[in-house]
Amino acid sequence: MAQQYQNDLQLSIDKKVNEIVKQLPDFCGKFFRDLKSKGMSERTRLEYAYDMKRFFDFISNQSGFKNVSINGLKASDILDVLTFDDVQEYLDTLNTHTIIDRFGNEKEAISSPSSRARKISSLRSFYRFYFRTSEIKNNLSDLMDLPKIPDKNIVTMDKDQVQRILAAVSDTSGMSDSEIIRHSKIIKRDFAILMLFFGTGIRVSELVGIDISDIDFYNASLLITRKGGDEDEVYFGSEVQQALEDYASSDRDVLLAGKDDPALFISMQHKRMTVRSVQLMIKGYAQKAGLNMKITPHALRRTFGTNLYEETSDIYLVADALHHSSVETTRKHYASMSKDHKRIAAQKSSSLFNKD
Repeated sequence: MAQQYQNDLQLSIDKKVNEIVKQLPDFCGKFFRDLKSKGMSERTRLEYAYDMKRFFDFISNQSGFKNVSINGLKASDILDVLTFDDVQEYLDTLNTHTIIDRFGNEKEAISSPSSRARKISSLRSFYRFYFRTSEIKNNLSDLMDLPKIPDKNIVTMDKDQVQRILAAVSDTSGMSDSEIIRHSKIIKRDFAILMLFFGTGIRVSELVGIDISDIDFYNASLLITRKGGDEDEVYFGSEVQQALEDYASSDRDVLLAGKDDPALFISMQHKRMTVRSVQLMIKGYAQKAGLNMKITPHALRRTFGTNLYEETSDIYLVADALHHSSVETTRKHYASMSKDHKRIAAQKSSSLFNKD
């Protein structure tokens, strides 16, 4: 079942969190245990762990801590000693981050406002926790300003673009004979993946977690494990069902090559596809279709949400279909004017120029 895959994934992430926390001062374990007790997702805890490691790596190289083992220090030994200028100096380092290029060389890159905001938010939560538990006297969190995050342009696809990316799956132009043979094994799989995204709006993490036993073709539904661990039943239309049946009844066995794996979507390595492999697959087809825009699994999910809202004008239905925890999240992203509505608005505005 998909639940088992998600459980195994959460255990793997939890293990990574614990490995990083062990590299931090001993007192930090209390903070991460508190995050877990409050129900914070493992992925978010992992992000916090990376953020705090970056903070303490910086602290270890500052005067007063260079020749000191900070592992056994108390929270007050570090956080009450640091001044606002010390913390501000650390925050300034968040403007850039190190990346590794395809040649293995390290390069400095500009960090996005959202990335900086998350790291600052992690540190603010860290300070507030130890101030609330009376383990430090100085709470510098209120002096840490979050950067303004500009509204992102919501990337969605119109019907023509949807048809183009679907057509790209079976397009073998420019391929060698050996490439065509290899590609023929994944055409039905990739088409089914795209159709499932466009037809249900599920997340990529939910898609890769689907097992073959989670599909009920008779009722045209499937079970998925949602963000947060909830199990949910999702229904799909006849076009999606046909694509799934075509793949599940033939090419899935070809990809398994005799191996035993419960996953619905199988990679060329005869095992469950990963989030990364699906992301790269979609990026490749978008380029092949000549789409001059950044197409990700989330863009396909947004396309489903936008189309559903335009067809129904029911924001609550869209929120439920996308499994948003708050309808306000849905309203923010999907209740804006569609491209068609914007064109209509432009046409209607011409009445202002009529003399009659």
